[in-house]
Amino acid sequence: MIRSSTNGTAKKQRGYTLVEMMIALILGLVVVSAVVNMYVGANRSAKFTRGLQTMQENGRYGVSVLQRGFRLAGYSPDLRIDPVDLTQSSNNAITVVMRSGFDCNGIDTTASPIAGYAENTYAHNAANDTITCQGSGPGATPMPIVEGVEAFRVLYGLDTDDDAVPDSYESYRADIPPRQIVGIRFAILVNSGTPIRTRNMSEQFVVLDAVENRNDRFARHVFGSTVLLRNRL
Repeated sequence: MIRSSTNGTAKKQRGYTLVEMMIALILGLVVVSAVVNMYVGANRSAKFTRGLQTMQENGRYGVSVLQRGFRLAGYSPDLRIDPVDLTQSSNNAITVVMRSGFDCNGIDTTASPIAGYAENTYAHNAANDTITCQGSGPGATPMPIVEGVEAFRVLYGLDTDDDAVPDSYESYRADIPPRQIVGIRFAILVNSGTPIRTRNMSEQFVVLDAVENRNDRFARHVFGSTVLLRNRL
């Protein structure tokens, strides 16, 4: 006589109950949510770090480039020149003059207004958030040299007692005696390139003699330096 094993098979084939399935589903969702939160947090942290690095790199590079450009202002071994051309300068642009075979655009200065001398104009381009440099050679055009710059300010160090030391730093005036300019103080406001914060933040930045107000998700920092002009006849 053959006995039926239906009851034994039924016991072995028992599945999960609805409660067990719900518990497993909830645990799965918790794990997935934790993984997603970790990924989002890590991605946000990496984006924030990249933005700060971009800001620091652009700021330090900008200061270095402007320092090099300004230190040669007035260099002229055989001709008396003014280190700064005030007719082409302002509070956010400055033209420095020096003896050089090439201007900041890499153009030969033989055909410049003063043959063999470069007149390099460093200015802020607000439309593109850049610092540009335009030389005096034929066909020279403004060339971006620093990115992510939202503001650029210049103060002129004036020596009124002829001791080669600035007695004061003043904002641009058309009547500044060029021969009294013995120093240049500058500052740039640099941003992170992309929004890296999770919400808007209202901030105020002092860029030398100007105040810049912002309210967005970008990070920013003010970089600056002072350059003494030693190349004077």
